[in-house]
Amino acid sequence: MIAAIDIGTNTIRLAIADERTCKLVLRLSKIARLGKGSNGYLQEENIQKALYILSYYENLMKSYNCTDYKAVATSAIREAKNKDDFLNKTHLNIEVIDGLKEAYLSQKGILYALDYLKNKRWVGFDLGGGSCEFMFCENERIVKSFSVKLGVVKLLEQFCKTDPPSKKNLFDAGLAFKDELLKHKVTFDFEYLIGNAGTVTSLAAMDLNLKTYDYEKCENYKLTQKSIEKLLNEMILMDKKSRLKHYPVLEEGREDVIVVGAQVVLSIMEVFGKDCVYTTNGSLLEGLIVENFC
Repeated sequence: MIAAIDIGTNTIRLAIADERTCKLVLRLSKIARLGKGSNGYLQEENIQKALYILSYYENLMKSYNCTDYKAVATSAIREAKNKDDFLNKTHLNIEVIDGLKEAYLSQKGILYALDYLKNKRWVGFDLGGGSCEFMFCENERIVKSFSVKLGVVKLLEQFCKTDPPSKKNLFDAGLAFKDELLKHKVTFDFEYLIGNAGTVTSLAAMDLNLKTYDYEKCENYKLTQKSIEKLLNEMILMDKKSRLKHYPVLEEGREDVIVVGAQVVLSIMEVFGKDCVYTTNGSLLEGLIVENFC
């Protein structure tokens, strides 16, 4: 068995796979919110959460007899002034990667999950807590990629200080993201808009009225603009606790960022002129498995 760990701004995720077949046997995601706060430092409370999660993952890797692993950290660790303090407290060999490497690995993960894209023109986006990576792809080749240094945690803390956020708060957050996205050249003729990571897959699960998350049902799910707008209009009438009750599939710790996340997805669809996004569980995590072990 082999394993991969993705230490993100909001979540820390683990995948364990059979090295002979590259088939996943376990996927886990836990929220640590390492990117909380805007002073440039990881907060001690969140560091301790992250260390606890990583210790739990280490024990799982031992119980599955994993012979090797690859662990990476993204935006929150990359930008933290005290990242070395955190990395030195873990018992893992962790590579801090940049946004372009994130996009590269995310594209590998998407193709791992959605084989039909290997002969299509498509755009993928990996909307995380601290950044959003975009991949413009022709078949299996990345034509261009870039990272927008805004994610759902950053936008929540910057624009949405009330619970629930106002429509103006959300409009401003979406506009800020769109402005950053349009600093890049986005002209590209393509067929499929593909979204991965927790915000997009959570919206798919909510639209499906799932009580518990189902990877199969949320794979290649057609999430329409109308569906996202409906969910957003519901969510802005609820506080965080009410959202957790109303959407049982929503992971605790995502009930605040999901609102601004929905707004960002709508902004992305508007920029690219698409009325739907196809969701996938294939992500950086699966990309790590493919790139390093398969």
